[in-house]
Amino acid sequence: MQQTRWQLEKLYTIDDVKVGIATIQEALIKRPSTLTEQVERYQQVARDVEEWSDFIYCLYAEDVTRSEVHPLLEEIEVVQATVRSLAAELDTQIAVVSQEDWETFVADSPYAFFLNERRDIQSRRAPLVQEQLLQDLGVDGFQGWGQLYKQRFMALRVELDGKQVTIGQGLHEAMFAPDRLARQAAAKAVDDACAEEADLFATILNRIAGFRLQSYKMRDWEQPLTELLEQNRITEASLQAMMDALEHHRELFQAYYARKIAQAERVTGEWHDFETNTYRSARHVPFETAQTIVTKQFKQLNPKLGAFAENVFSKGWVDAENRPGKAEGGFCAAFPIAKESRIFMTYRDSYPDVATLAHEFGHAYHNYLLQDELYLNQVKGTSIAETASTFMENLVLDATIKETTEREEVLALLEVKIREGLKYASIVPGMFRFEQRFYAERQHGTVSADRLSELLQDEERSAYGPVLPDPARYKWMYISHLFNPNLAFYNIPYTIGYLLSNSLYQTVQADPSQFSTVFEAVMHDSGQATIDEIIKRHLNADPTSVAFWVEAQEPLVEAIEQYLTLTESSLPVD
Repeated sequence: MQQTRWQLEKLYTIDDVKVGIATIQEALIKRPSTLTEQVERYQQVARDVEEWSDFIYCLYAEDVTRSEVHPLLEEIEVVQATVRSLAAELDTQIAVVSQEDWETFVADSPYAFFLNERRDIQSRRAPLVQEQLLQDLGVDGFQGWGQLYKQRFMALRVELDGKQVTIGQGLHEAMFAPDRLARQAAAKAVDDACAEEADLFATILNRIAGFRLQSYKMRDWEQPLTELLEQNRITEASLQAMMDALEHHRELFQAYYARKIAQAERVTGEWHDFETNTYRSARHVPFETAQTIVTKQFKQLNPKLGAFAENVFSKGWVDAENRPGKAEGGFCAAFPIAKESRIFMTYRDSYPDVATLAHEFGHAYHNYLLQDELYLNQVKGTSIAETASTFMENLVLDATIKETTEREEVLALLEVKIREGLKYASIVPGMFRFEQRFYAERQHGTVSADRLSELLQDEERSAYGPVLPDPARYKWMYISHLFNPNLAFYNIPYTIGYLLSNSLYQTVQADPSQFSTVFEAVMHDSGQATIDEIIKRHLNADPTSVAFWVEAQEPLVEAIEQYLTLTESSLPVD
């Protein structure tokens, strides 16, 4: 019997959480006398906050009805806000050091990259009293709206077959039910449920964006993407080059969508037709088989990677059980004190679930490679955090495709690979453009629910082409990344990480020894280098070059071309 549910109590108990929070609060009261002591104190509380906030969220995700966890979520939010205020205070202290003294200070510090980055960022911040005011007000404002979104979204119910199910379950049925009539019924039920709450969710999104824009105004930022660029450690020139490169294959992407719908003998599709496979694998893939697939491919690439996978499975770090009361989605939680990770997903015995498992394993392996670094040298930009995960996902999918001989099975697996790739190379960039347009309009006043729908539908039509004349009206409500108060423009980091991952993947596929010398070197540098520096240093490329980002799309392009070739003979005849 394979273990499909983690036992969190083997890691910590709720009493441990309470002690951990109290320890953070005690550390926050102390007043260090030197800058070195301030940095060490910040490292401790930042590390501890990640440990306990991730654990609390794991408790919540494994059973969203567990009432004793909800107060802990609120308590850790307050602590996180206090730590953010501490960071602002540290930044101010960093900023006032003379350049001569600063160079001496960082020369002797093990946190040189982090400190230089903070000093650079501080040059774009408001005075300390204003930054602390933003953090204090954010607890009941910015963060409060984000928490309200989570609570209201989790509370949304959809009526399916006379039963009330969660919005996550309704969306899963709408996108992945094998029967199209079932998908249509679920999609209508989701739309109906969203329509009733659209004005409330529009208010929440407007308030989050409004708070963010007021913060930017206080800092005299004319570029709304400043925070995004900082958080992802990427330059505006590189980001723009990437966005330009994504236009290069737009027609090919649209050709895939059109072919996918044509295989179902339709001219156009509805929004719920594009996630589910047109070709279906007849294979039932139990969790035990998924473990074997992941472990085998990891071992073949690198013995250390394979041993890591065996350790994760044997110690029960994965919660894959499909059960009531469990949150939807997948994530990997990092515990820098325990030097462990936990993987959360709902496994439903299919190849897409195998891909998700491999994806989350990538996050866990990234954490493992960094676990012996000082905590401040482990802190990753949000985009590179998606690099190892996408790499492992492609590794497992490609290997499975190569080992499959039946045409229908190959096509089913290609659809999984292409769907995930297009999510990052086509759909997410469209969400990013939607966010940019929304924020531009939000500067002049609140944006209605109807207008939010119009903006997003415009971008969806641009991404999918004429094959999707009527995109999902309320998709903006269930893309949780739009409502994240801590991460600005949180959709596009996935695209940056995906394309960087593809570039690394091509390098390792050409020479597997590069896994240790290049891939792992990038992961080790991820806490102490920018995206631009990593690309230059380890891939010998120019991140501001459109050509680099075009080439990074090649694994996806090859998969689409293979799909189009294999399906050419099965097109309907007029």
